[in-house]
Amino acid sequence: PAMAAALDQVAQRYRVSAEALQPVFEAAQTAGRQWRVDPLLIIAVISIESRFNPFSQSNMGAIGLMQIIPRYHQDKLPKEADNRAFLDPVINVHIGARILQESIQRQGGLIEGLQYYAGAIDDTEQTYANKVIAEKTRLEQASRRKDAAA
Repeated sequence: PAMAAALDQVAQRYRVSAEALQPVFEAAQTAGRQWRVDPLLIIAVISIESRFNPFSQSNMGAIGLMQIIPRYHQDKLPKEADNRAFLDPVINVHIGARILQESIQRQGGLIEGLQYYAGAIDDTEQTYANKVIAEKTRLEQASRRKDAAA
């Protein structure tokens, strides 16, 4: 139910069809279970990183929904896959969730892990982490509103 409410919220906020978002949300749930990361956190990271544009690319070379830098994460690609796989939304979410989990574990906490994920470990104001947490909170509130209306 929380993911359905979040999907509705994201579809409206980012003007993306719910049908197009469905595989992304399913990948977030699957990857979340696999890597022990809250699926809503994964969705919040996607919101901040790419605004749900699967072809997004940064000036640092980060690509896809979760803005993965391919040269650092070749080892995480499925066998037989090439760099184009980083642009596959489902693969990108699975790899991004793994990187996120490793970042949180390596840094010893959620805020620190989010900052590390963004390459902003030196930002003492924790701007990136605050944005992701605020987005996750919005998604959780949408879920509570939907539950209350039901």
